[in-house]
Parts: sequence; structure tokens; C-alpha cells
Amino acid sequence: MKALDCQQTSETDLVARLKAGDEDAAHEFFDRYAARIRRFIANSLGAAADEADDILQETFIALADALPFFRGDSSLFTFACAIAHRKVLSFIRINARRARLLRAAPINEDPNPHNVGADREFSRALAELRPENREVLLLKYVEEVGVSEIARILRLSEHAVESRLARAERHSANS
Repeated sequence: MKALDCQQTSETDLVARLKAGDEDAAHEFFDRYAARIRRFIANSLGAAADEADDILQETFIALADALPFFRGDSSLFTFACAIAHRKVLSFIRINARRARLLRAAPINEDPNPHNVGADREFSRALAELRPENREVLLLKYVEEVGVSEIARILRLSEHAVESRLARAERHSANS
């Protein structure tokens, strides 16, 4: 329990430093969360790295703008993922034709062995899912985010998240 309190204090301190414009805090936040947020974006899109990097950059710009409104009702990671989720949705809306092609194509493999794309069968199964089902699976099983946090990120009820998880798992089992 003490480690959790220390982590909470550490995040509270980080948020205060970020809001004060501390450049070291910005680097610390980036080092702590950027890889996970980028992976979430890339896997949500099923897109090439350049697109994920662009959306990650847009997410961090929007996060800087939204930080004064962060009340601490969720973790900073959850707050950032919610922004990333909205950026992904915006990308899909603006590039609807392109997004349809991306959903039809398999996820590109990354030579990085820590990337989930390295597993062909997993990548194929993810590519076959609808984007909203892919997102909940990635958040739940790759990013290890709880249902309540997923609901906050995606602005859904917990029941809706559980339904999407069940649908995605059923679809994966039938593939």
C-alpha cells in the first residue's frame, strides 16, 4: 500500500511541476508514458509508425493545452490516453477512406521484439477486429488498464466496456 501512496504522491508532484511549466517534468512525463501511449495509438489505428508518431505529437500538444483543466480524477496516463483516443477518432473521421484501407490491411510488423506486432497471429487477430473492439482489448490486456479506467479513456460506461471486451473476445475465439 505504501508503494501506491508513493506513486500517487509522485504523480501529484509531477502534475504540479507540469502545470508550473517545469521542462524537466515534461521530459519525465514523456519518458514515463510516451512509449505506452504511442503503442496504444499505433495499435488502435493499425497504422504505419509515421502516423502514430504524428498523432502522439498532437496528443502531447493537446495534453499541454488541457493540463490546466486536469483535476486528478484519474491518473495522468488515463487523461493522456483519453486525449490520444480523441485524436485517433479525429484522424479516422478526417481520413475515413484511408482508415478503411488501414483496417483491411494487416498490422505492420515492427522488428522490435517488445512490440505486440511481432506476433503474427496476434496481429492478424487484431487487424480483423473493429477499431473500437481492438482499443478495449489493447487497453485491457496490453496496457493492463482496468475496466473503470478504460471507461474513462473511451468515455463509455463500464458496462459498455465489458460488452465490447466480451464481443472482441468472442470474435477472437471464433477466428
